[in-house]
Amino acid sequence: MANFNTHLGVSAVASGMLATLCLQVGFVDGKDALLLATAGVIGGILPDVDLHYSYPSRILFSLLGIVIAFLWVFSAKNQLSIAKLWVAGAGIYLIIRYPVWALFQHLTVHRGSVHSIGAAVLFTLLASIVSYYLFSKTAFLSWFIALFVFAGFILHLVLDELYSVDFMGHRLKRSFGTALKLFDPKEKISSLVILTGILLAWFFTPDHKAFIDTLTSVETYRVIAQRFF
Repeated sequence: MANFNTHLGVSAVASGMLATLCLQVGFVDGKDALLLATAGVIGGILPDVDLHYSYPSRILFSLLGIVIAFLWVFSAKNQLSIAKLWVAGAGIYLIIRYPVWALFQHLTVHRGSVHSIGAAVLFTLLASIVSYYLFSKTAFLSWFIALFVFAGFILHLVLDELYSVDFMGHRLKRSFGTALKLFDPKEKISSLVILTGILLAWFFTPDHKAFIDTLTSVETYRVIAQRFF
């Protein structure tokens, strides 16, 4: 499997390139392009929330806590005082860093149900919900944020599978097939929880019509092709 630095670096580069594309074709402005890139990086490290090694796991949740706290603070309404923003931001960080971290340590197995396409879909839907209701983003932007989370998540799984192939020895390592899977057949309860979460989350997602229309429009790809070169 790829290490944490590889996942972080690759997701940052890929997300930055995609965010630049979205900026140049007019999907988002500069501030939101940075937000998309951040979402892609978060998606790129999310599959490792089930790490059971203390040092990288703590780094991961510290990073998630800091990013999410700042995103909330910068998205909060202006009527909140500076002191309240600081306290709320610190509270969000502490909740993610300690109780949420401890919960994942207790409930998950590395490369288990969280390392799956099903989990990617769940986190994608949750990203759209959080962006829309908590960060007060438009439905269109919320779905773009969710798309970047999904892209980063899938890229992480693909990298893990690529690192499970010994190209020099022309063989597959024992870890091959444990990352890029729909659900984890060995973790039936966890997989059922993820599937249930997907079905429930779908009912709370923002309207996706404008987002789907944009992605399926021929004009969208004509503009991309025109701007690409």
